[in-house]
Amino acid sequence: MIPNFHVVECIKPQTGGSARSGDWISLKDYNHATIIVHIAMGNAATTAITVDKGKTAAGGSNSDGITVNFAFKATAQGTTDTYTQVTGAASFTSSATGSGSEIYRLDIDGDELGDDYDYFQLELGASNASNLVSAVAILSG
Repeated sequence: MIPNFHVVECIKPQTGGSARSGDWISLKDYNHATIIVHIAMGNAATTAITVDKGKTAAGGSNSDGITVNFAFKATAQGTTDTYTQVTGAASFTSSATGSGSEIYRLDIDGDELGDDYDYFQLELGASNASNLVSAVAILSG
């Protein structure tokens, strides 16, 4: 078990027909966040995945997108899920296969947010109502 950890819901399970913005989550008491994004595809439409940073829990005009340097993707295949590292980026786009599912693991260290930034927020772009999306963050350290 990971010492000093907390699981936070970023985006509750829901259809991906419109863009979704998660709550602003504080890293003040933690050093690391692992965000797990799950996309169940019922339609051949992509989903954009981005993470913003903010200076307050309200985000707003003091928020900026961040580059996620450590990101991994698994195309769910039952017991044979294999995560492969994807190139760090400010945004990721899911596949458009129309079936199956994908799981993204985004790792963010608190110091990657930069000075005066303690909060982050996950955003999922509009996709299709036949696609289901959800995300949690595991805060640790």
